Amino acid sequence: MKKLIILFAIYMIPVLSHAQTWDTFKIDSAVSVKLPKGFTKTDTDKKYSLVARTSFGTILFFKTPDIPLVTPDIEKDRHLKSFYDGYIKSVKSSSSDALITGEEDKLIGELKVKDFTLQIDTGGGILFRDFRILHANSATYIFEFLYQNIHKEYAIPERDKFFNSIEVNENLSRSDQYTSQALNPEKPDNTKYLIWGIIVVLLAVGLTIFLILRKKGQRRNS
Repeated sequence: MKKLIILFAIYMIPVLSHAQTWDTFKIDSAVSVKLPKGFTKTDTDKKYSLVARTSFGTILFFKTPDIPLVTPDIEKDRHLKSFYDGYIKSVKSSSSDALITGEEDKLIGELKVKDFTLQIDTGGGILFRDFRILHANSATYIFEFLYQNIHKEYAIPERDKFFNSIEVNENLSRSDQYTSQALNPEKPDNTKYLIWGIIVVLLAVGLTIFLILRKKGQRRNS
């Protein structure tokens, strides 16, 4: 009888995953993405975050508008690359045992994005955090998909569904990824790194959210 229950559970895992309903959510006039129903949104002074649960992972999203005197100048593609590389460096430095893998440059329409994976040993297993970072429309958009190694087989299709659903306004061009000189007049050099401090805080928030959701899930299953 026990073997039948286990086999039934294994069979139902992919079925339940496909049964989850996802809807398109318009983040703003520039960006939209598909999310499973039941997500939560926090909106404060043009900054906001989204949290959604899939069958085998957790979706996190953060939008941070460019900040005068803080956001680095992005006037050319090489500056955009440097901005993305700086973000990855700050993510790696957020944890002593962090491992960055899968760095890849991609395009959404005409816009350049950066994908990478952060791997962390949480003490309760390996946690993967897949990132996509996009700077456009005077803001930084951070898309994350978190999942545990034991769920990898079924979480990856959900991750791909999430990232493949990200769309940008067709009227946006590469120039919309740059900042203007007016944004950062006479910006002192020692302030531009403050943005990476904000990013590290977002990383900590994301991990906390994931651990809380995981504990709630474990309680429901026990």
